[in-house]
Amino acid sequence: MEMSGYIALLVAIIVSRIINERGYRRLSADEKVRLMDGFSAARAYSLIPLVILILAFYLMMTQTSFDPKVVSVGYFTLLIGYVIVRAVLNQRRMKTLQLPLVYQKYFTLSQVLSMLGVAWFFFTMLYGRRMT
Repeated sequence: MEMSGYIALLVAIIVSRIINERGYRRLSADEKVRLMDGFSAARAYSLIPLVILILAFYLMMTQTSFDPKVVSVGYFTLLIGYVIVRAVLNQRRMKTLQLPLVYQKYFTLSQVLSMLGVAWFFFTMLYGRRMT
């Protein structure tokens, strides 16, 4: 079951990128510039919370006596929260940029597909461990 999580995650990422690229191709040159400018801060700073979260997880697992199950559940909960917050912020940014509705649909479909892949991955990791 765990292998299906890895496969689903990989397929979701690849298909999501393809969908997003198809939407990107529908934008005019001006809209592409607006899109890149509109997300420049997000691209620059969105990895910082993720790196902090990963570092905190590593330190708590290796340098403390906290129960690893509790740390793992907390980590995955925060990680899922981070993904959801990023998706909401991305959707808000899309609306403020006033890009064509067709691109917004491709973008949303791409995000939903990515989240489904991540969700299945986490489900198989957590559920698969309970089964063994």
